[in-house]
Amino acid sequence: MTRQFDCFVFTRITISDSVVDFMKKYSKLFVRLRFIDCKIFSQKRKSPYRERFLKCDNLKYLETENSDVIALFAFIPNVTTLMVHECSSLTDYAMCQLNKTLYKLEMLSLSGSIIYNEADYEKFYVNGKTIETNPSKSVLSFAAVKKFIENHKKTITGLNLSKLKLPPETVVTISNINGLKLKNVSFSPDLPSSVIKKFCANQFSLTSLQLTSLCHVTDETVSALCKFLPNLENLFIYPNRKIDESIVEIFQLEHLEVLFLGNSKAISELNYGQAVLKLKAFKLKDLNLVSAQITDYSLYELLKRNLNIRHLNISHTSVSNETLNMISKNLINLESLNLDACTRISDPGITGEFQYFSNSLTPTPLSNLKNLRKLNISNNELITSNGCIKALKFPYLRSLRLQECPFFTYRHDIHRILEEQNPRLAHFMISGNSIKYMKIGYFQGS
Repeated sequence: MTRQFDCFVFTRITISDSVVDFMKKYSKLFVRLRFIDCKIFSQKRKSPYRERFLKCDNLKYLETENSDVIALFAFIPNVTTLMVHECSSLTDYAMCQLNKTLYKLEMLSLSGSIIYNEADYEKFYVNGKTIETNPSKSVLSFAAVKKFIENHKKTITGLNLSKLKLPPETVVTISNINGLKLKNVSFSPDLPSSVIKKFCANQFSLTSLQLTSLCHVTDETVSALCKFLPNLENLFIYPNRKIDESIVEIFQLEHLEVLFLGNSKAISELNYGQAVLKLKAFKLKDLNLVSAQITDYSLYELLKRNLNIRHLNISHTSVSNETLNMISKNLINLESLNLDACTRISDPGITGEFQYFSNSLTPTPLSNLKNLRKLNISNNELITSNGCIKALKFPYLRSLRLQECPFFTYRHDIHRILEEQNPRLAHFMISGNSIKYMKIGYFQGS
């Protein structure tokens, strides 16, 4: 066996000596390793492979969930992404050992509880013991995490703090590490907005920000972040029921490429309209506006000025047939399109066959989107099986969802026809008045 494993996953596996032998034999072929709910077999005799035997020169991604396997790795110099979640063996000692073998770390994601106050620290470090001289094998301390980040500050560009139980003051401390220049960060849901603002003010190199499920993100917070981070490329704020007026500042981020505002239902039609009027974000490639209270006109204008969008989710919006026609004609780079529960859409919107249309409208079928890989037009009661047969013809489509469409019938044997018209379908779900068909496959991005 000579080829590399792009991704090798161990799920609910007991790491016995036979598994260890396998990993050692092919250690140089691993590029991405994932361990999910794995455990190391405990036996009375001491295994020759009990600790730190794996030397994975080509490994770039190491991800563990509820698996105490970190101690198996002796040499992982090219790992750029390290994710250790729910690992009871993640201690100060483990962090110190990892420090010795990681040279190119870019993304770090940890989870769990850590000790951070002086009183708790002194319980584990007595009689002059320190993290440097005798790191604890019993506990993970903030001091060890901070030291780890400091040691890799020249290479680390991403931190996921969403699952690490850190008090607010320690989060700010991380942002103050001299020489640390982060590009992306994720925060824990209960982090106060004041801490988020301080962190971002200290890390003005940030280009990607995850504010998902945060309960303290308000207009004031978002406006401040847009001011601190004018070079933001990726912004995720969902779900959110507080922000409204700050949508104007968001739409003025000139470098924005990825924007997720799904279920941010407090943003009004008026402020979406104002944001589009003052729009400076013309480089969008990935846009999620699920359940957005945006008018069809504002949506039309927003999309017309962002013709390089590749992934678009406008489900549960008031998008019209005319706007969908514009999408079909102009957004030719689209790879995924979600129109779930867009109840104004009917057959003309997907077929391009308009009975009456203005001079500004060039009737264009959805099939003009030749690069489309993923399409969802479920829960649209005005779309019929005839319309789908006419419109849904894509050379590269891999995933198609047509669920809960009440006018579908078996009259045309629609599922077979659609599979013939879309020869690369791997994931296909269709249901309606008298039809239910499911083909479950896998493809990247499904």
